[in-house]
Amino acid sequence: MKQSTQALIPRLLQRLTAQVGVYFLFAIAMALGLFLSVLMLQSGDRVNAVTQPLVMRLVPSLHDISDLKTLVTERQVILNQYFAYGLSQQQFKEKLQINHQRIQALIDKARSKWKTAPQHLALVASFQNTQLVAEKLDQIMLSEQPDLDEARALLVENAIDTKDILNQLDEAFVLASQNIERAGQVSAQEVQNMIRLVLTYSLAILIIAILVAYYIHARQRAENRLAYAARHDRLTDLLNRSVFESDLAELNQQPHAAILISIDRFQRVLGGLGYEAGDELVVAVKNRLQPVVQQLGGTLYRFEGTHFAALFALNQPQYPQNLLPYQALLHALNEAIHVAGHELFATLSMGGAMYPKDGANAIDLIRNMDAALEVVQAQGGNASQCYSLEMNAKAVERLAMEAELRYAVERDELLLYFQPQTLIPSLQVIGVECLVRWQHQGKLVPPFEFIPLAEESGLIIPIGEWILRTACQQAKAWQAQGMPLVVAINISARQFQHPKFFALVQQVLIETAVDPQLIELEITEGVVMQDADHTIELLQRLRGLGVMLSIDDFGTGYSSLSYLKRFPINKLKIDQSFVRDMDSDQGDAAIVEAVIRLGHSLGLTVIAEGVETAAHLAALEQLGCDELQGYYFSRPLPALDAQAFLQKQLLPESIQ
Repeated sequence: MKQSTQALIPRLLQRLTAQVGVYFLFAIAMALGLFLSVLMLQSGDRVNAVTQPLVMRLVPSLHDISDLKTLVTERQVILNQYFAYGLSQQQFKEKLQINHQRIQALIDKARSKWKTAPQHLALVASFQNTQLVAEKLDQIMLSEQPDLDEARALLVENAIDTKDILNQLDEAFVLASQNIERAGQVSAQEVQNMIRLVLTYSLAILIIAILVAYYIHARQRAENRLAYAARHDRLTDLLNRSVFESDLAELNQQPHAAILISIDRFQRVLGGLGYEAGDELVVAVKNRLQPVVQQLGGTLYRFEGTHFAALFALNQPQYPQNLLPYQALLHALNEAIHVAGHELFATLSMGGAMYPKDGANAIDLIRNMDAALEVVQAQGGNASQCYSLEMNAKAVERLAMEAELRYAVERDELLLYFQPQTLIPSLQVIGVECLVRWQHQGKLVPPFEFIPLAEESGLIIPIGEWILRTACQQAKAWQAQGMPLVVAINISARQFQHPKFFALVQQVLIETAVDPQLIELEITEGVVMQDADHTIELLQRLRGLGVMLSIDDFGTGYSSLSYLKRFPINKLKIDQSFVRDMDSDQGDAAIVEAVIRLGHSLGLTVIAEGVETAAHLAALEQLGCDELQGYYFSRPLPALDAQAFLQKQLLPESIQ
């Protein structure tokens, strides 16, 4: 409970200072100070109202009363001395006159303070009566035969009056003392109030000072956190790209090796396990790489996405490429990584460059590392590559090619070539596979040069639509000419996964009015296995349109037989890499035989591509393959040449 309370106070202070701000606290302090100052002025006025009468009237009045008592007593003594002949008449008059003047002065002084107060009037009357007694006594004492009894009676009367005067003065003294005491109490109370106000203000200033100090401390902590966040990656806590760039700027041309690292096939993890699992994988890879990089004396950075970077100091002036610790980094991921309850084997692609040889600034160095990395990724990943000058030239060439490829459809630069497919062993033409070419700047660009670029840039979507529509139009034209051939159309991965692919096929079939059974869609083995359940649903919908379906490049992927038997396909296409060396490589021959048996057991037609020799044909015929495609029968032909070739193969001479 105590700990929770202690933790609550800083949170309340933090919330208060965050909401009101330090300037508001200063304003509160100033307003409170002004308010307390007004209160202290008012309290001071009250103290002054009490002490001023005390100083100006009550305290002097005590002194005056005391002096009056002394003078009144002295007058009585003067009269007695004169009666007892202790004073001569002249001495009597002199002393009496001095006494009279002093008493008169005190009475006049009291008149301005007491004015018509009863005590003042009684004192004046008593003083006047004493004057008369003194005059009568003087007359008696100056006569030839003084009447001593009468004089004695006057002295007794004067003694009584003197006693009354002294009693009155005592009462006035007591009353003044009481007033002074009350005034002192009021003044002391007001002074205490002023002290309390000062203490209250001091306490308020102390609290505000604590709040301001806490605010400044909290702000410093927040600024430190922001400064830390500006330099570090939130997920991995590694230094980020901006720090890499600043560190590189401070190297002063000292040789360093830099490696750009990317996690291979990361999108599969995101698609299969989600983004949280992706974050776990990134952190796990960081935990594997960082000890290796630190052991080699380098620094590991986190760039955006799946990219890391490592920077190593070099002592060799010639920057040999073998100084780059590629293998050590690759071996860091040899063991499985457990992510979201799954065991994953991650691999890396790495592109390295030398500073300052391959880039004297961060922009150039990162660009060149990325160029090397792209080469590795294009080759399938799990490898490394050092930068070379040719890579930039190829990258620029690819950018230029991509820019030109964007206008290929509208400029009518794309062409379809057709390669016949025949039955075994009769070699009767039963279909063609359409292959796209790009007629660019007077040169025929083969598909392996621009199709990967189209896939990467997304241009394969409009290009694939053009191929599908043009192939269906050609199939319709051949059907009208009496040559009903099955036209096989390659469907790219990106095209097949597009959400509008089914709608496009349906629309093109309707627009071209082609017989759907003459259209065969070829999909690679890897594509159909990326999301098998979704693929099965989509293939069934396509089969519902009446089109034929085949799996291209079969044997190069990782098909599961449990899924393969559920795919509504018509044909398996053996990849040419197995057919090319089957007459000399027993392993390839065994794979071809296994695929043919598998296809037949599933009730599928099996076609072999890449058939180039009579030996290939004989071997395939012996194994029971159904169809072939390759240079042995015909190369891919442009539309006009394909038209002539097919007419010669299929139509009677009278029609030709």
